[in-house]
Order: sequence, then structure tokens, then C-alpha cells
Amino acid sequence: MRWLEPVWRTVTPWGWALVATLVVGVVVARALGWTEALVAAVAAGALLLGAVPWIVGERWARARIGLSAERVPVGSPALALVEIARPTRALPPRQVDLDVGDEEAVLDIPPLEVGGSVLRSVPLDTSRRGLRTIGPATLLRTDPFGVLERRHRLTETRTLVVHPRIVRLPGGAAGIVRDLDGEAAAERTADDISFHSLREYVPGDDRRLVHWRSSARLGELLVRQFEPSRRADALIVVSTDPREYDGDDFELALSLVGTLGTAALADRRTLRVVESPRAERSRAEPVDAATRDRLLDALAVLEPRSEHGVAAAARAARGVAPGSVAWLVTGSKASPRALRTASNGMPAGVVAVVVRAAVGAVPARSRLGDADVVTVGAIEDLARSVRQEAGR
Repeated sequence: MRWLEPVWRTVTPWGWALVATLVVGVVVARALGWTEALVAAVAAGALLLGAVPWIVGERWARARIGLSAERVPVGSPALALVEIARPTRALPPRQVDLDVGDEEAVLDIPPLEVGGSVLRSVPLDTSRRGLRTIGPATLLRTDPFGVLERRHRLTETRTLVVHPRIVRLPGGAAGIVRDLDGEAAAERTADDISFHSLREYVPGDDRRLVHWRSSARLGELLVRQFEPSRRADALIVVSTDPREYDGDDFELALSLVGTLGTAALADRRTLRVVESPRAERSRAEPVDAATRDRLLDALAVLEPRSEHGVAAAARAARGVAPGSVAWLVTGSKASPRALRTASNGMPAGVVAVVVRAAVGAVPARSRLGDADVVTVGAIEDLARSVRQEAGR
């Protein structure tokens, strides 16, 4: 009986009233011989049959949807562009309906010549990050009496991705520890490219590192040691525990993650982004950060959904290769204890920077143990804070 469902959907409430009049009229006319009932049944049947040609046949219009941009940051203008054409001599519609999220836009169509078209634009809401589904465009065909109606789907759907807003950081700001031409690390290694000094040979040293000329001059074996060159790769840990955020703090936190992440990618640094684990003692959930668009697309749909905050996220991220700097992003309600636990959870040699998203707060910097804590009240405050950190 499924094949009958489209038929049932074409009949309006007024149409069902006519069907009932037809059935009752025929039954009463046959049972009681009432001519009036038969006349009413014939009239109802005539209206039903007369409505059929209005909803069958080819489409009266063709349409296609385009977007002014498929990805936009929060607050940027975006338009859905709908082109509607009249393909045949059939009377074109007066309007086309376009689904825009949970709302419906009605597009008025002027008289068109055969083969003519018209372009209509619909402003899209970009006030919040996320996905916006645009379409389909549909055409409602009905008869003059409203007995039957049929909705034609003219287009497929399109998706607009609204990214969190980001700002541009100065080059190199996303990695505090410099590359080969920058800051030297305090520890020493036996295998790198930056020579530091000579030391006495101890059993187990690689004989290839022996500096024979100096050894011959001093009469004892000396080996080379080097300064390790450290790549300023970045790890970003973002808490998705709603208890650590107040108001729009989480939106600001994602803007911070997006800004730091895109800066690292622009500097061609290895970037890893993780969110809070879903379960106790599980690994941190990875966020796709392979490219700028994929990172921002992932942030566009990220929601506060974990019961584990920044401390648990940092602990779960220990298994991720952290590079040289770890940004720990959380909200204004994260406790000092949680911030201290998170910063102490990073491996030795990793610079941990805690970034607190607190909408409207005065930008501030402080020390918590061995970690810097940066409080950001607006995304524009981040560049200044990062410059100060990078310049230390």
C-alpha cells in the first residue's frame, strides 16, 4: 500500500470533504432515492476530476541553488542564490518555496518568457557557527479550488559551513620554541647538527663521534656533543566540559583554537588538536586539523559534550606527540587546581600555556606553577598576548 501514499498526500482537507460528499451522496441516493444527494455526489466528483489536470504533467519550472560562499566566518554576509527558469509554454508558477534551515523563504517569480530565467537571493543567518542546510527549492502545484496539491522538488540541498571567527597572528607566534635558527635548548644530545662542545668519552659512546684530532692533542678520547634542534610543533588541547564555560566562553574558546591552529598551519608546523575524552582514562578525542578548512569545519560542529575538563584532556593528551608547545584552552569557570593539574600533566620539556576564554574579561597574564596563564576576553586580545609570550 505504500504506492498509495503519494496519492493520499495530494488530497487536501477540502478534497477529503469532497470525497466524503461523493461517497455519502451515492450511498444516500441509492438507499433513499434522494436526487439532491446524487447531485451533490456528481458535483463533488466533477470537482475532484477537474483538479487532476492541474497537478499532473511536466514541471512548470526548473531551478538550481548556489551559495555566495560555502564557508564563512561568524557574522560574515552569505547569500543563497536561486535561479528559476521557465522551460516550456506551461504557465509558470507565481512563487517558489526555499527551505532555509527550519524556516521557509517564499520567492516571488515575475512573468517569464519561454526559456527565460530570474535570479533570486536569500540572506542567510551567520550569527552562530555551525551548519546551515539550504534547500530544497520546491514548487507547490494546486488547482483553483484547492482540492488537490502536489509539491515538486526542484533542487537538491546545499550546506553552508559557518566557521568560528579567527584573527591573524604574527608569523611564528603559534610556536614559542624556535626552529633550527632560533632558541637553543638547555639539554645536550649526541646526534644533531648544531655542535656545542667536547666531553670525555664514556663507555657506550658512538666511536664515530670521537674527535680524533683533539683526542690526540690531549691524550684522552673526546667526543662531540650537540644542541638539540627542536621543532616548534604545536599541540592544542581544548576542554569540551560545559561546566568550565560560562555564556559564550565556549564560542570564544573555539575561536582561540582556530586562530592558534591556522597560525601553526600557516607556519608549516605539525599541528595536533584534541578535545576532552568521552570516558575516564580514554585517549583524547582527535580533531581533524590536516588543513585549515578541515580544522575550521571540525570546529564549526564541535559542541561541549564531555564530562571531563581541561585537566583530564591534558592527561589524556600525553600519548599524543606534543612537539614543543602545548596550548591548553578552557573557559572562565575552570578552577586554578584544574589549570595547575593540566599544565603539570605535560611531558618534560614541553612549554605549556593555559588560555582561559572569558568573554568580556580584561586581558591578563599570570604564572601558575611553571605555566603561563593567559586570560582572553575577546579574540582580538590573543595576538597581543602571543606576541608577548613569543618575545620572552
